[in-house]
Amino acid sequence: MWYLVAGIVMCIPFVTYLWLRNKILTHKPKNYPGLVLKHSDKQTIVCAGDSITHGNTGANYVDMLAETFAGKPWQFFNAGRNADLTYTLLARLDEVIQLQPDVVTVLIGTNDVNATLSQARLAEYRQIGKIARDVTPDFNQFQANYRQLIARLTTETNARIALASLPVMGEDLTHPVNQRADQYSLFIRQLCDENGFAYLPVREAMKTYLAQFPTNRSKTYEQAPTLLPISVARHYVLGHSWDRICTAHGNVLTQDMLHFNTAGATIIADIVGQFLTHTQQTPVPQPPVS
Repeated sequence: MWYLVAGIVMCIPFVTYLWLRNKILTHKPKNYPGLVLKHSDKQTIVCAGDSITHGNTGANYVDMLAETFAGKPWQFFNAGRNADLTYTLLARLDEVIQLQPDVVTVLIGTNDVNATLSQARLAEYRQIGKIARDVTPDFNQFQANYRQLIARLTTETNARIALASLPVMGEDLTHPVNQRADQYSLFIRQLCDENGFAYLPVREAMKTYLAQFPTNRSKTYEQAPTLLPISVARHYVLGHSWDRICTAHGNVLTQDMLHFNTAGATIIADIVGQFLTHTQQTPVPQPPVS
């Protein structure tokens, strides 16, 4: 009997690893397009993006929005998927378009930047199937993918569109990854100006928030690949809150340099909420009567 017990004990870490991996890579939000029925008597709001929108490796800003506006005739769909780049969001955009949403917010680009930092990170995105083996993300391809995203949304839906700047990546704003994210965010802002889309200044708000705190941190952005699985394990196995994990790692917004605690998710939810409140009060332009 002892060897049976020993075998079970030895399998626990492996089974836990597989469960957590599945939680990150194959899981979909409960209100993902196609998993719940669209209510014809409600405005359809789709939040599209990556893991920051998906909300199971950090606090979930889409759930926050749904709770805040529970009294409104609005239905929120969470079209975020963990580890997505613009490539993979573009590939599954049909799921968003099929809803014919009234509003679409887009928060994408963190992984596009992350994949440019090292060959190891690029290899990981290829290994989990987020980009093809012959694809090497760069700024030019990010711009091309993003333009395709909004071209399809504008031509295949009548949705009001809002584009968000990239959240901070780690809390050292002088780090090269944040300088690169600044460049990507500037493009998003220019895209909004060119096309008349609403711009959601997530990055700017997070920078302002971080300015209230000392800049010295015990963890660096290079530790993100280690901090992510540790944070996920602590949350789902030990039951620790994202806020508790973030504090333990010496940060104020992000527990693993990529995903956010309650404060970070609230910043995003507040900005999206302000846009929604404004856009629902503004009449939709009607074509001239001939």
